Amino acid sequence: MWRPISLARWVCLFVIFVAMLYLFQLIHSETSSTKQQHQLATSQRKGRRCELMEKESSQNNSQFMRQDLAPNKYVIYTCTGASRGSRCGGWSDRMKTIVSSYILSLIMKRQFRIMDTYPCNFDKSFDENLVTWKLKQSELKDLTSQNFYASSGVKIARNHFRSGDFESVHKAEVVYFRGNWDFINEFSEGPHVGEMLPWLLQTPRPDIYRSILRMLLRHTDSVKSSIEDFFTKKVQNNKLVCAHVRQGRSKTLPTDDSTDIKEKDVQVIFDFLSKYKTSNHKLFIATDSADVKNLARQKFQDFLLEVPGPITHMDISRSGDLCNGQQKAFIEHEILTRCDTLLLTRSGFGIIAAFLRENSNELYCYSRHYIAPCSRYTLSKIYPWTLSPWDDL
Repeated sequence: MWRPISLARWVCLFVIFVAMLYLFQLIHSETSSTKQQHQLATSQRKGRRCELMEKESSQNNSQFMRQDLAPNKYVIYTCTGASRGSRCGGWSDRMKTIVSSYILSLIMKRQFRIMDTYPCNFDKSFDENLVTWKLKQSELKDLTSQNFYASSGVKIARNHFRSGDFESVHKAEVVYFRGNWDFINEFSEGPHVGEMLPWLLQTPRPDIYRSILRMLLRHTDSVKSSIEDFFTKKVQNNKLVCAHVRQGRSKTLPTDDSTDIKEKDVQVIFDFLSKYKTSNHKLFIATDSADVKNLARQKFQDFLLEVPGPITHMDISRSGDLCNGQQKAFIEHEILTRCDTLLLTRSGFGIIAAFLRENSNELYCYSRHYIAPCSRYTLSKIYPWTLSPWDDL
């Protein structure tokens, strides 16, 4: 028989309900707070990678510097556009030449500077880190100068660097150095280099790149902010899987050099990346082809992360937002250095990104229609003629 519930019992039930609701909200709040704290901590760790990578260059890098440099003699890596009558190449060519010209400055006991204004000023994206390289025109007042283009008559340049006879050829106080090849091996064959720069004979090429580039270059605050935002806001606490797909000559860059990457190769690469389409992964594909980028958008949709900006080549492109395109290349290259998984194709851009990584974990190479694990220390053999014309010798 139904009996009406007394007011006292209603009050008791209401109190129990409110208490349970409060307890539920408290548990949910603590769980959400813990989860948010975990995500924040993970994002902060990833966001700090740029700062940590720059700080680490201050450790154990004194061997890559000299204190006995002549005060009024310079080797200047220079890229000031077509008016100089030579190509500087893309970002990988410029990194190769920056490293080579820096080593030359140490061998010749000269100050090192960078003068790169093409297509946009280099120092809008990079600051000095441990080495002074920003050029003041007042430093060059009344000094003699000469140009040395190391990729014009590259065999002559190779023999020149192996000889170590620099002072008799470069008598001017300022040497403007240009080129787009890596001459580390040639420098290491020079006489007395083991006495002057013992690390040049003892340090593998990838670690020379990593040490010198990190020691020289630090991203400006605006570029650093873009990189940190990419990791904290887009990657968050996911694993980042990356690929660099260089197609070369395409509708996007019709005057670029051709490569062996065709549509069927892109399909093999995308099939490999597809296994990472899981809830705890994000994908990033750096490419010089708008067609490849569009295919990636169709294939991976919400899994794909992008850096905004146009696809340009800093040496070839003549129209569009060249400064934005150049900065996009700098940001994308730095992102590749920090990926949990990285897949390379034949390109100096990707190879040097792998050099700048801490290790070879989860590093893969696409070559001759196959994908296989690879090492930072064997990339010059897997992709000969990419950094130097003599890597396959």
